[in-house]
Amino acid sequence: MQLSPSLTAYLALALPMIVSNITTPLLGIVDTSILGHLPHAYLLAGVALANTIITAVVWLFGFLRMSTTGLTAQALGKQNPQLTSQLLVQGLSIAIVVSLVLLILQPWILQSALWLAEADPQVNQAASEYFFIRFQALPASLINLVLVGWLLAHGKTKAIMLTQIVINLVNVLLDLILVFVFDLAVKGVAWASLAAEYTGLVIYLFIAYRMIVKTHLLKTIQQSLTQMHEINFRQFLAVNRDILIRTLVLECALVFLTFQGARIGVDVLAANALLMNFLLLISLGLDGIAYAAEVQIGKTFGANDKSQLKQNIRVGMNLSLALAAVYSLVFLLFDQQIIGLMTDIDSIKTTALTFSFYIIILPLTAVWCFLLDGVFIGLADSKSMRNSMLVSVVGVFFPVWFVFNQLALTQGINPNHALWIALHAMMLARGITLARKIAAYI
Repeated sequence: MQLSPSLTAYLALALPMIVSNITTPLLGIVDTSILGHLPHAYLLAGVALANTIITAVVWLFGFLRMSTTGLTAQALGKQNPQLTSQLLVQGLSIAIVVSLVLLILQPWILQSALWLAEADPQVNQAASEYFFIRFQALPASLINLVLVGWLLAHGKTKAIMLTQIVINLVNVLLDLILVFVFDLAVKGVAWASLAAEYTGLVIYLFIAYRMIVKTHLLKTIQQSLTQMHEINFRQFLAVNRDILIRTLVLECALVFLTFQGARIGVDVLAANALLMNFLLLISLGLDGIAYAAEVQIGKTFGANDKSQLKQNIRVGMNLSLALAAVYSLVFLLFDQQIIGLMTDIDSIKTTALTFSFYIIILPLTAVWCFLLDGVFIGLADSKSMRNSMLVSVVGVFFPVWFVFNQLALTQGINPNHALWIALHAMMLARGITLARKIAAYI
């Protein structure tokens, strides 16, 4: 069977990114699995809490990758090498400045988060130990976002995939050595993740340099660096501003889920941490296709090819739905086995299995919003993404949680159900609100 050109191009971009993205949660899953087999639940809960804080900070600045990919893809569609160079310089400049500011603010970030979580003192201690080591990787994390976004727009998906695999191998190896050989527990897990992040930075810088030399962009990069004061940051910052607001609103919902779980109890916090690894696996797998959409949509939109634009949206939808169905089937058949691999603490395992149904159906409720995020990044329409998220979180997530939480409390039901129901409602609302905006482009 011969594949259509659109499907072939999608798969060439999407398959390496799916593999790359699916391996990304292994950092969290391996950390969780190792700590889940240590005797104390508070160690797992503490790292889960600290990881949530760090992930929230990094994802808050995920606009660095999104805007870099979308705008660079459009520049490539317009055949404008000078603009692609400027976008790389702009992204790296912002990443470096932001990471330095956040490193200065790290004590206040942690204390604010622990105050909001109101977790057990032992959980707070474990969280603090992990946080102050792992947070030092923030410069590498933010710079990597820009480099991945720029390389992705140039179609370097295989290089990104191989780099991500190396990062995870370094993390796994160091986890095992530092935790089981040197008995460093939480600190060992944190040092392993720190080393893995900086390993990735070195590799991505090398790949980007080779890409710059190969495409004869070295001269334009040097010009952009020497003429920083003349570069127009307006469009880049405008797109980033809207995506920043969109991501901040989303993070409010996800962090609320973690912190509210901490208020319910240590077992719920730890169980939700296990289940959030499933969510991360789902999102990054589906994002592999969404990343391909960013590049394909960006190039066809930049070239003003509406027919191909419509075809690329349709192909992305079909691929995303197929992958979502596979996810749901795998989780339906193997949820007990996967949770059992991540922890042997009976109370956490039982709690996680109580709520695993929400993870089984999550790929099917979330599939549309992940793909459409990629479409709108390619279109550089960050305003629509921002508005969709505001409606979905403020107008759907929190009201749904409030209603079902009150119902759970009056009926003697575990209030954690309200959190997961609200999460599903938010995902559906994101897909619906973004789908309504597509007609304006096709």
